[in-house]
Amino acid sequence: MNKDIMLSRLYRELADTLNISETMTNEIVNSYKAVGSYLGNMEQELDINIYPQGSLSLGTMVRPIKDDNEGDYDVDLVCLLKNGQHLTPEEMKSIVGQRLSESERYSSMLDEEGKRCWTLQYSDYHLDVLPCVPRALQESTDTKIRLSHKDDDGIYSACFSNPKAYKEWFIGEMGTVFSQTREQYAAKRNVEIEEVKLFQLRTPLQIAIQILKRHRDIMFAKKDNKPISIIITTLATKAYAGESDIFETISNIINKMDSHIEYDGDGNVLICNPTMREENFADKWKEFPEKKDTFHSWLQKARRDIIENPLNFADGMDSLMENMRASFGTKVVNETFEKYAEKTAAEREQGRLGINTKGNIIPRENKAAVVPLKNHTFYGGE
Repeated sequence: MNKDIMLSRLYRELADTLNISETMTNEIVNSYKAVGSYLGNMEQELDINIYPQGSLSLGTMVRPIKDDNEGDYDVDLVCLLKNGQHLTPEEMKSIVGQRLSESERYSSMLDEEGKRCWTLQYSDYHLDVLPCVPRALQESTDTKIRLSHKDDDGIYSACFSNPKAYKEWFIGEMGTVFSQTREQYAAKRNVEIEEVKLFQLRTPLQIAIQILKRHRDIMFAKKDNKPISIIITTLATKAYAGESDIFETISNIINKMDSHIEYDGDGNVLICNPTMREENFADKWKEFPEKKDTFHSWLQKARRDIIENPLNFADGMDSLMENMRASFGTKVVNETFEKYAEKTAAEREQGRLGINTKGNIIPRENKAAVVPLKNHTFYGGE
């Protein structure tokens, strides 16, 4: 089979193997809705609303590595106190923490206060609850939020973000690929298009980001200064050019990501929230320049492991599998190749593979496939 097509299919299977299951997604959604209901009932005058941000919201969550220190799903939630504009950073943070600590259910699950979040520990995942208020002082369509940051000296200060606008930007950068994927999903499941959530879809950009994040997780399983997901997601989305092929998507993203890193007049790195430039996702790189170095080291290794080595493997599928095990984990890659082999065998049996004029085996829906591929038999017949 043509290498590009084969790798696109393998990476699709890999991302599907890494993807969070529908059962786990539903469990997480039910959990954060329950937290929202509890807090909302306790603080009705503040009109509390909880919604996901980050990888769950964007559909880029990946299976955790079970033997590291973070062997569960990390779920980021916005806890918006819609009528809390009058609260100080310390007050907004304390109200949410106090209410959670008073709960018979949540008090035993509550971790110590984080710099920005309160964390609730479940058996297979944890919820990072981010208390915040609208940035606008009066009712507005502006979706910017004001959150609280507690430094090492215990001083609270205000920070700002806009996760809702970021999600809309992410969708917009996918263009027609997003709308087509959503339409296909809705038609296949016989639901209204408006009912389809972003995290239910499997677009090339989402798949590419999942593969990059898994590669990052494996490389930094026992190392410090792991590149943060929001930087990978932002640069990957900026580099995405609307490709529909998986391998082409991830190849172009890896080769173009670093060209979207900006610098200020003093040479400091800027990887800004595209919907709010005052939020610099690389703000810690100035204080910890090793973070910049490890990011570029990771990107170079990703280029070798995800693009160059798979394209140049000389010893067949066994060599490719061994290469991918080192990059993505043995169990995940074994599952990926098993599913790939099963689907390829089924397509061969159904006559859905063909040979093009260059002698490459490719799916017959591709117009270049001119000759059907005969089934394998063990007795010389067809």
